[in-house]
Amino acid sequence: MIEAEQDKTTIDYRWLSAATTHVGAVREVNEDNQIEKPEIGLWVVADGMGGHSAGDVASGMVVDELSAVRRTGSNEEFIERVIEVLSITNQKLRQLAFQKFDKQAVMGTTVVVLIIHENRFTILWAGDSRVYRYRNHVLQQLTRDHSQVNDMLDSGLLAEEEAEDHPLANVITRAIGASQTLHLDRVDGEIQHGDIFMLCSDGLNKELSDQEISAFFSSGDVDEINKALIHSALVRGAQDNITAISVRVEGTVANDQTIPALSGQAGEESTINGY
Repeated sequence: MIEAEQDKTTIDYRWLSAATTHVGAVREVNEDNQIEKPEIGLWVVADGMGGHSAGDVASGMVVDELSAVRRTGSNEEFIERVIEVLSITNQKLRQLAFQKFDKQAVMGTTVVVLIIHENRFTILWAGDSRVYRYRNHVLQQLTRDHSQVNDMLDSGLLAEEEAEDHPLANVITRAIGASQTLHLDRVDGEIQHGDIFMLCSDGLNKELSDQEISAFFSSGDVDEINKALIHSALVRGAQDNITAISVRVEGTVANDQTIPALSGQAGEESTINGY
């Protein structure tokens, strides 16, 4: 039960979600994996690293390990367990790569995690899988890609218009299993009635621009949003696997009437080191 600051009205939040994945139009193996657990407020997309050893195994291991996490204790304790599991999985993947291949082999995967509890959301991620939020008819990317191109943009070595078709566009700088120490970024914020969060692998946003993605959210139907996004990416040629999870937030007040959406800020980002 959450008390809104604006009018001290007691608000209950609930969420509806849908998850869709597709191998795409070119690849033979779907290296994407996902978790959809609205009952504990947990959603995950993991995209196995193409061109590396057993990307589907890597993303599958992340999903299997996180699927076993149970919600007990406080929300922050739950978040810390998710972080710990990802850290342990990072080490397991590195050990498995060494056992199956050699010291230079990488079994890696991106990961993006959305956690919702009461009136708060938390996003954890490594790599270039994304979380978007659609609020008050505006789509906003809440994650920042961990990629070579983004690093070059930040340092001023690359102009925005050069980024999309840059030869290093597919090179990511963080992933589960890629290095001895896992560094996750984290964003926290408040949810609002009408928010729609969308997690996706890069197979979606490489086919559709943010403006094109935004156009599909007006219906508010999470199943239809996913179907439309996947279909549109396939029409474009879908060079990679595609995964989308849409999560809609609904709020009700004591008399069971739906409340209007409120304006608000995006959330604060931090980096979690040592994992």
